[in-house]
Order: sequence, then C-alpha cells, then structure tokens
Amino acid sequence: MNMKKILQIIFIGIICWYTYTEYGDFKKASLFDVTEVNINVKNLELIDDLVKGIKTLKGRNILEIDKEKMKEKILEDVRVKDVVIKTWMPDILIFNIKEKEPFVYIEYRGKIYISDELGKVYGYMKESKKYNMPLFRIDHEDEIKKFIEIMEKISFKDEISQVYKVDNGIAITTNTGLKIITNIDVATKKYGVVKKLYDQVRPKNRNKKQIEYIDLRFEDYIIKRVEGDQR
Repeated sequence: MNMKKILQIIFIGIICWYTYTEYGDFKKASLFDVTEVNINVKNLELIDDLVKGIKTLKGRNILEIDKEKMKEKILEDVRVKDVVIKTWMPDILIFNIKEKEPFVYIEYRGKIYISDELGKVYGYMKESKKYNMPLFRIDHEDEIKKFIEIMEKISFKDEISQVYKVDNGIAITTNTGLKIITNIDVATKKYGVVKKLYDQVRPKNRNKKQIEYIDLRFEDYIIKRVEGDQR
C-alpha cells in the first residue's frame, strides 16, 4: 500500500470521527431539551396521575426519548384505549390520548367503580365527573359481563338506572318507574315489547305507581300490580 492510499484512509477516518463527535454533541445540545409537553385528552381528571408522569419528560433530550417504548408503557394503563405520540421539533412533545369511554358504574363491596363496555373496571366514581349511566350492583365479578350482555339487548339504555341480582333472576329498574325481572336467556324483542306496553299504561304521576314489575322470564308477560290496584 503506497503512502497516498494510507493518507486517504487516515483522512477518511478523521472525517468520520469528527462527524461522529460533532453529531454526538449536536444531539446533546440544549436546543433539543423538551420545553413543552402537550397532552390532548377528553377527561384529564380521570388520568391525572398518568398526566403527571408524562409531564416529567420536560427537560429531557427529545432525540433520546423512545416513543415506541413510551407508547407501550402508557397503553399498560387500564384507563387508556389508544395513544399517539408526536414530536414537534426541536423541543415539543405532543400526546393524543384516547381514554376508555365509561359505560356503567359498578357497585361492589361497598365501593363504586367505572367500567367500559367490555366490563373492564378502570377507575373510581369519586375520581371522575358524574355520568348519566346505569349502576350494576354485583356480588361477584362474573356478573358484570352477564349484565352487559342483557344491556346489549335493550334499546332504552339511557333510561336504565340499576341492574342487580334477585332470586332466580336479574332486576332492571328505569328512571321512568319500570321494573323488569329477566335473565340471560330472554330474547331481545321482549324488551322492546315490554317498553311499549309500559309506556301505554304508566301513570303520568309517578307517585301513583300501578305496576310493581313485569316479569319476562316466561313465555307470557307476567305483570305484578301494586297491592290494592284492581285494574
């Protein structure tokens, strides 16, 4: 190898080393320290502790933050449905977080929780704003999915106030005064029929309640009238 070749190799080596060291210093420059963390989420109160953790990224080098690992970590939180992390160079991080939608309240062992439509509990009622949604009163966790399965058959979900277990059945009460006794095997169409039936006979004054409950568990609709009502 002649001297010219040796000098070329040395020159290339110097250039590579200079580029490497300069790029390393470039990456470490305070220009890339995160100065702002923007978090877009529907309900900040529900995930306030998670938000505090994300805010600690402020001051870290934006080029050294592994967004994929950060996403995986955030998705481990049972309250989060999805997250998209973006960088706005040189120093801003943006988190678009989609939290799970509340579906029902769950009353279990003296506490009231929030659950999504899949029956996954992810928060306490006291930690969130109040929602207009049904309350499941349960004795065992496996009842949640059974109650949700029944809810899926009902078109008037927004009128349901409570769902709970009774002897050999499940009770559903509504904010219009209707009480239904049912079970997991009752067909969808029966709920539509009973709603129309009740709307036709219910009194305008809720204090003059005439029907105690309507039982859907049998082939015929069984209507239990309030004691003293002769109709």
